[in-house]
Amino acid sequence: MSNTGIFAVTNTDSTTIEDGATAVRGPRVPRQRRWWLLGASLGVIIVSVAGTVGVVSVAWDREPMLQLVRDVSWGQPISDADVTTVDLDPGARRFVVADADRGRVVGQIAATNLRAGHLLALSDVTTQAVPAGGQQVIGVRLTLGRYPARGLAPNDPVEVVGLSESDSGATETVTGGARFRARVVQASLPDSEGAVVVDLLIDSSAAEQADAAAAGGALVKLLGPTR
Repeated sequence: MSNTGIFAVTNTDSTTIEDGATAVRGPRVPRQRRWWLLGASLGVIIVSVAGTVGVVSVAWDREPMLQLVRDVSWGQPISDADVTTVDLDPGARRFVVADADRGRVVGQIAATNLRAGHLLALSDVTTQAVPAGGQQVIGVRLTLGRYPARGLAPNDPVEVVGLSESDSGATETVTGGARFRARVVQASLPDSEGAVVVDLLIDSSAAEQADAAAAGGALVKLLGPTR
């Protein structure tokens, strides 16, 4: 049957284009370069790199500072074996002694009771020896019940009350001038009877009362902070 006529099919396949024919293309649109996007990307990269460098610099910018490795009681000298170093931000120099300034604290006297792990500051030490001029240290034995149950610690302010023997042989509290104030330097552990020996820092003017208390016995009262 002929394929001519109204039922004829026209082949529109592109492969039927005759040889030598030139394909028709639309006008070429120039490609626009988005320079602002490239610039923004480079800016983000630069900021990220700078931030990373800053963080790393801060992490590595450390300085050794002094820290105690064991307790040092008030009035005791700080030795080189008492301290170690810990790396901190250099800004900590405002509060902590740097290892470079070790000589400013080692060999000095603890101005208060210092505990292991404490970061050393210049205010923690003093050049004032114990005892200083015009002072004395005297040991007094205190029997059980004549000192606070919580014990006595270095630098505790106390009042010492001397005791004496009455005619009946009982120990009584002496009134009047037998009282004096002192500061605890150190105290021994209780012996088998519960008694302790306490080293007391006194003013030389109280030496007579302190001698009597050491010879005849005493009791000690812990004082609160002075205002």
